Amino acid sequence: MDTVNMKVTYLAHSGFLLEWAHCYWLFDYYRGAIPKLDPGKKLFVFVSHSHGDHFNPAVLRMFSGHGQVEYVFSNEVKRACLREQKKQPGEPFPRISFLNAWADAAFEDGAGNALQVHAMHSTDCGAAFFIRYLGRQAYHAGDLHWWTWPGEPEEENRQMAGNFKKEMEYLEGKQIDLAFTPLDPRQEEDFDLGMDYLLAHAKARYVFPMHFWDDFSVISRYLGRKKPCPDADAAIMKIERDGQSWEVDL
Repeated sequence: MDTVNMKVTYLAHSGFLLEWAHCYWLFDYYRGAIPKLDPGKKLFVFVSHSHGDHFNPAVLRMFSGHGQVEYVFSNEVKRACLREQKKQPGEPFPRISFLNAWADAAFEDGAGNALQVHAMHSTDCGAAFFIRYLGRQAYHAGDLHWWTWPGEPEEENRQMAGNFKKEMEYLEGKQIDLAFTPLDPRQEEDFDLGMDYLLAHAKARYVFPMHFWDDFSVISRYLGRKKPCPDADAAIMKIERDGQSWEVDL
């Protein structure tokens, strides 16, 4: 299989722009400077759920002049989109593919290559996305994560752990070339549970931490732990600023 070169840009929080030869993927944009886009490349806009740190309603209109745009949202975002449509009823509104959890959808990039999307159920809200494209596989977690919190009842934390592990069964043993997953410092000593579990149960190549609330130091904290990373071959990308980009060979 030939090597595929592509570019990943961290926008902010859980927002990323992926640039391939024939398309762009924009995930969970809510703020940050989006690099200038080639209008000849098809743009896929993914939104995992309607929380304000994952969904900026501006994405519904800000790409009206781009060319080909495909909107792929979790079904949970539908109500928020209807509210936005009612605010400006006379303006054109994009066609959106709303996916329920465990739904599959197929699309094509600008060159006719297949892009297959599987929506996973979030442990918080909406969906996560698992995408197959050009023989590669990418995973954007949205808010699918092992959300345990200091001070919460032990029963609730155990239930969350079980829910998360159940959802991760879909990724068991899978090759994930690009993984975007939370590393949230608010969880204190449990901040690494979700990342470790993912890396122990799937085979990841490039891992981009996210949802760390501008606390970039949490990535160094994870990399500097005494216990080893569950997947020693995974490249944990050290994000240091908004707008940072990487050229990646897959």
